[in-house]
Amino acid sequence: MHNHLRYILPDGYDQQNLINDLTGDYIIKEEQSMLKCITFYDTFDWRLFNKGLVLFESGNKLYLRKLFKKKIINSTDITSPPVFLWDFHDCELKELLAPVIKMRVLIKLVEVHSSLKVHHILDQGKKTVTRLIYEEIRPSQVREKPLSVAYLWIPQAKGWSEKFQSMAKRFTELGFTKHKKEDIYFKALEAVKKNPGSYSSKFKIQLAPGMRSDEAAKIILRYLLQIIKINGINIKKDLDTEFLHDFRVAVRRTRSALGQIKSVFPIETTSRFKKDLAFVGKLTNHLRDLDVCLLKENTYKEALPVILRGDIAPLFEHLKKMRLNALQEVTTQLESKKYLQIMQNWEAFINEPQLDSPVASNAEIPIIDLAQKRIFKQYLGIVKAGSRIIENMEDEKLHALRIKCKKLRYLMEFFSSLFPRKRIKILIKQLKKLQNNLGSLNDMYVQEKHLMYIALEMPAPDQKSKRTLMAIGSLIGTLNRKKQVYKNMFPKTFEDFAAPPNKKTFNELFMSK
Repeated sequence: MHNHLRYILPDGYDQQNLINDLTGDYIIKEEQSMLKCITFYDTFDWRLFNKGLVLFESGNKLYLRKLFKKKIINSTDITSPPVFLWDFHDCELKELLAPVIKMRVLIKLVEVHSSLKVHHILDQGKKTVTRLIYEEIRPSQVREKPLSVAYLWIPQAKGWSEKFQSMAKRFTELGFTKHKKEDIYFKALEAVKKNPGSYSSKFKIQLAPGMRSDEAAKIILRYLLQIIKINGINIKKDLDTEFLHDFRVAVRRTRSALGQIKSVFPIETTSRFKKDLAFVGKLTNHLRDLDVCLLKENTYKEALPVILRGDIAPLFEHLKKMRLNALQEVTTQLESKKYLQIMQNWEAFINEPQLDSPVASNAEIPIIDLAQKRIFKQYLGIVKAGSRIIENMEDEKLHALRIKCKKLRYLMEFFSSLFPRKRIKILIKQLKKLQNNLGSLNDMYVQEKHLMYIALEMPAPDQKSKRTLMAIGSLIGTLNRKKQVYKNMFPKTFEDFAAPPNKKTFNELFMSK
């Protein structure tokens, strides 16, 4: 409804109230109501919302638009509600969504019913004053379907009559408000008590430079625990693989925080929970390896010679069966007495009040001091180790450097709120490039090893199975060549990270004065 003036009606004010208030001064002619259903979608972690996008379905079509905008960016016909990106037929909308939602499942956020009725407003001489469009929007999931919002649309025309201006004045007196910049998307979600952007796996906390280090550490750990709990519940539902991924990252970050934010808790407490969380971290290793392989199915097929692409299918059938068993095993472990007790003990500890006289040496020092010390030490260790690795680039040493980079990244994210936002963001971005190189190299190594293990497990009683093993062998060869490509990229990537501008910023931000 472009070029319309829109009023928001007061709570409890409906179509009959409108007719009652206008009858007497005007003749009202009503047209038949127009009904439509609108369903909004996003990923669990609000990837579309975070990009300022709204994806919705109406009338067997899927539409994409910007928040607060009516103009449709793109649309496509659908025969069933969307689930994953690979369920879409090839179209421009799929290409637009691909870099945003990636491997995440699209979840139905809310379904609303919109009812529009046109009212022709005539004066007593039966001359048209204006046309009003009354719109009601209600969420369909709510049993009683309370009214979410009611709008009144009025065409904006040049040279409005005096009678129309009088009517507009009456609307103001009745408590109508001219619509401000808002979006029905928010009203619909509000009706079902959903808060856009309420979950993110990204680390977002605010620390004060002068707070005690043990207090700051517990704030970090409580934030991570919420991510672990949320994703642990959803792993069991098996909606998509990112719940497992986010769970694992939050556990890794937690373990890293315990190991890297040194001497803020008693050593026996830290040792105990590091051991417990190591157990939690290992629970999902096998399932994640299988997920990574299955997510790369199309990539693997494309990497093979055309003649072998059809022969790799049994591998993925085997992986899917293995994954079902691995998922059941993880689900059982997440419901086990041992896991539940570990998490209960951990939550109780991080919610305990701080001791007035702590026994840990760094507990009371300002967090800014500890953050600078730990980040700078980790940075120097990476520069030293990386400079040595360039000489021979052994797999084990590259793997160890990847772990060091991960620890530095976590530290910088934990404490980013303590430092100038733009400057630390640049450093993290540069570190990410080095991590991506080392991560890709490690991925090739892990996938090679995993495929070799699976190849040895798979039975090969017939010719078809032998051809599958040949395809796996070819794929392992391709991964090995890619690994060498990433190795060749490492020296330049590392030199960029260790370059003088980065060194200067690290010195200025983190070196003790």
